[in-house]
Amino acid sequence: MATLLLSAHTEALHAARTSGEFAAVISALDTDLNAAIVRKADLVKAEDRAIFGDGNLAEVRASIADCNAEIELIEKAIEGAAERRAKAAQDEAAIDIEALGKDAKAKAADLSTRWKNVRGHIEAIRAELFECDALRRSLIATDGEFEKAKRPDLRIN
Repeated sequence: MATLLLSAHTEALHAARTSGEFAAVISALDTDLNAAIVRKADLVKAEDRAIFGDGNLAEVRASIADCNAEIELIEKAIEGAAERRAKAAQDEAAIDIEALGKDAKAKAADLSTRWKNVRGHIEAIRAELFECDALRRSLIATDGEFEKAKRPDLRIN
C-alpha cells in the first residue's frame, strides 16, 4: 500500500527540475505523510480495542506495521526530495548570479559609452564657450572703437 501511494508522486518527483517543482512534490508527500500519521493513530486506537476483544488484533497490528512502513517510505522520499530541492535552488541561484553578472557587464559597457559621449559633449561645449569668449572680446574691442569714434549709437550691448 505504501508503494502505491508513493508511486502517485514518483512521476512528479522524477520530472521535477526546479526548486518550486520539488517544493510542490514535497508538499504533496507531506500531505500523504500527515494522512498516514492520522491513519496510524486510528489504528493504534483500533489495536487498543482489539486487545480487549473488539476486532482482530493480528490484522490491526499488520495494518500498523504497513502504516509504519508507509510513513518511513514517505519520510525518506521527502528527505530525498528536499536534498534535490536544495541542489536545484543552489543551481538556480548560480544561474541568477551569472545572469546578473552578464547584466552588470552590459550596463558597464553602456555606462562607458555614455561617459565617452558626455566627455565629447563637454569638449564641444568648452569649444563653444571658447568661441563665445573670443566673440565677446571682439565685441568689447569693437565697442571701444565706437566710443573712440564718438559713435555710441553703434555700440552692441
